[in-house]
Amino acid sequence: MTSRLVFVGGGPKTTGLLLALAAAAREDRAAFPAHVEIIVVDPFPPGGGRIWRHAQSPTLWMNSLAEDVTIFPDADAPFPALTGPSLADWAAERDLSHLGVPAGGLRGSDFAPRRVQAEYLAWAYARATEALPAGFALETVRGRALAAEPFGDQHIVSYEERGPAGEPVYHSVLADGLVLAQGFLEVADDAETATLREQAAAHGLGYVAPGYTADVDLSVLPAGEDVLVRGMGLAFIDAMMMVTADRGGRFERVPAPDGEGPGTVVYRPSGREPLLWAGSRRGVPYKSKLGHRPEGLRIGPTRWLTAETLRALRGPEGFVDCERTLFPLLEAELAHAHYAELATRYEGRTTASAADFEQRFAAWHRAFIAGRTEEARRLHGEWIRFAERTVPDPVDRFDLTWLDRPFAGREFASQEEFEAEAAGHVRGEIDRAADARYSQDSAVFFALVSAYYVTRELVSAGVFAPEDRIRNVDGRFHGLFSYIASGPPPERLENLLALHRAGIVRFLGADARVRVDGGGKGSAAFAATSRAHPDEVRARWLMDARLAPVAAARAEDALLRGLLRSGHLLLEEGGGGAAKLVADEAGRAVRPDGSVHDALLLVGPSVAGSTAEAFSRPGIGARVFRDNAKLVGTLRTALSEVRAKACRLRG
Repeated sequence: MTSRLVFVGGGPKTTGLLLALAAAAREDRAAFPAHVEIIVVDPFPPGGGRIWRHAQSPTLWMNSLAEDVTIFPDADAPFPALTGPSLADWAAERDLSHLGVPAGGLRGSDFAPRRVQAEYLAWAYARATEALPAGFALETVRGRALAAEPFGDQHIVSYEERGPAGEPVYHSVLADGLVLAQGFLEVADDAETATLREQAAAHGLGYVAPGYTADVDLSVLPAGEDVLVRGMGLAFIDAMMMVTADRGGRFERVPAPDGEGPGTVVYRPSGREPLLWAGSRRGVPYKSKLGHRPEGLRIGPTRWLTAETLRALRGPEGFVDCERTLFPLLEAELAHAHYAELATRYEGRTTASAADFEQRFAAWHRAFIAGRTEEARRLHGEWIRFAERTVPDPVDRFDLTWLDRPFAGREFASQEEFEAEAAGHVRGEIDRAADARYSQDSAVFFALVSAYYVTRELVSAGVFAPEDRIRNVDGRFHGLFSYIASGPPPERLENLLALHRAGIVRFLGADARVRVDGGGKGSAAFAATSRAHPDEVRARWLMDARLAPVAAARAEDALLRGLLRSGHLLLEEGGGGAAKLVADEAGRAVRPDGSVHDALLLVGPSVAGSTAEAFSRPGIGARVFRDNAKLVGTLRTALSEVRAKACRLRG
């Protein structure tokens, strides 16, 4: 008899699971049923799925270096693994000129177009398919899953695909194992977005709601018209490129007059661009990716923000308090990395040694974990004053508050005055990111990534209350991580400054706020203000340049909504409108009564505790690969037990 396994979603999550499944089945073929049919259902091409599909603008780049991306486990993985090349190694063996890669090829230090990643992931999916041993058969369905109805321990999965003439063709199959891996879900509007849509329609204004930028129709933004933009992260950078370079504009690098230096990037408009007034909480874009990676710095064990420390500091209900516990430890982790690097690598930039800084952070840490609050507060102030005494140049000091909010508390006489300061700030960020003399920034980067990994591991272990996690880990910590460690390539910030000089991008201000002003007849507009200056900017268009927050509670996916409505899936308590789905440590879906579906697995960003990412850096033993191996173990057991039980019931 044939066991059937259905994956809903054919993106990187499923690709990684198929690689793990192929490796486990090749290692121990007898542990799996003799015949396994796998069906992968996704309306987008397999491998990359919707987010990493080939059909998107060539101006959209990855924000990680090619050498820092892999979907394959490391060769020394402590579980059966199907290994393979990083994106950079894979690309080095191919002519990718049709994807916008220069004739010289893609280097490890390059930022690849997302279409290159799409082809890499499609190749990995094909490799996983080919690696499945005898007795396994995989069918890829370009269609949309519609429903999953429990049938004992199995599920009747219904889906549609397009026939030869484009007509819908409907299918239903009985699945012994079902994996929901839809990735980033489309969600219903939250209250603010719904209100903005209604107000814009009522007053004849234009509004572009949050969404994945490649899916958003930006053609509606009129040429030459002012557009207010909320958000200056990666979605903004993508949108900026799509309404400029994709509309026929050109970026050119003009040599410096004296022939020295890299010259200046200038923008040659097409005349079809809208005029973007960009604002956000910080008022500036994410920090540039660093152009230096000093020897000896890497992702590794944390010093102060450790899993052991956080577990030991859980409160009476078993949860870690982010405000009182997580963020103080994070600040210590980053500050210590900064000063240790400065003291170790550079003579004369501090009069203290790395051991001097270590001593002060250790004293604070002992008081902090012992609960001696007043002493810890005093020692925190002492390490800051010690740095002020021993680090002469303020640009060499660490200040997390300034790092996160460079314009917090600053007031300017006008929007133009703020704008000039913001442009200078971006220029300084680009230059510093390229200057190896500031390797302490690299040290902070690696410490932040390491601390983020530790924190995400503990999220999976359930040590944060849902409401606290949503607000402070998914929100505040992830926002800080994205701003510092997940910013755009420096070339994109050069493009931003070129557009600013051309008058196409303007800096609206920090702590930007937007409201709808109905005005008199014909004078309705979106009105934007900033706490940084007194001026108001008005426009008839508003774009929210951001992804809608992940929220399974508001998912528009028909299959998930059906399972939630029929009481077969559980939303985490206390999550409100941002609640995620609940799965156990083995990845099995939890029902509202606390029982688990043995053969229904939930993975991805809409699942509380699931590893959101699908690929990682090579050589760090990333958790996603361990999770994939564990999930395959769950599937292996489920397929055998569910099929055996079904046979007994029908026997």
